[in-house]
Amino acid sequence: MAVDPGEATPLVVEATPLGVRNALAEMRARFAPSSLGPDALGMAETVLAEVLNNIVEHAYKRGGEGPIELRLERAGTRLKADVRDYGEPMPGGVLPGGVLPESDDPDEGPPEGGFGWFLIRALARDLSYVRENGQNRLCFFVPLAEA
Repeated sequence: MAVDPGEATPLVVEATPLGVRNALAEMRARFAPSSLGPDALGMAETVLAEVLNNIVEHAYKRGGEGPIELRLERAGTRLKADVRDYGEPMPGGVLPGGVLPESDDPDEGPPEGGFGWFLIRALARDLSYVRENGQNRLCFFVPLAEA
């Protein structure tokens, strides 16, 4: 039975690289048959991958265990995402800034890390974060172009 992309059915995955892959595959399967073009789906997938990987690597400190609860729904020309976990809170209780890291030596190439929040902030809209009752909750929209 196909799930209506406009219905926010919760998906729970483990905070592991395999859990992230499963969540992304579910998003593609759920939204690819709709009217989303490949660029819009790719943008949504990029944002979601960055968010979920940050939870695995930082909230659950890579190797920690716990669930990630994900609710996705089509809201007109936007994809609405509600992502929850029970890992560590954001440092200082606020979202990271999203500034590209600078390298002091151009011969070394780009610095490692720091690009995730830059991408999330560049591609997502209406980002909000709260920590309540031991749970992190990140909500955002990703604009979707009509195919």
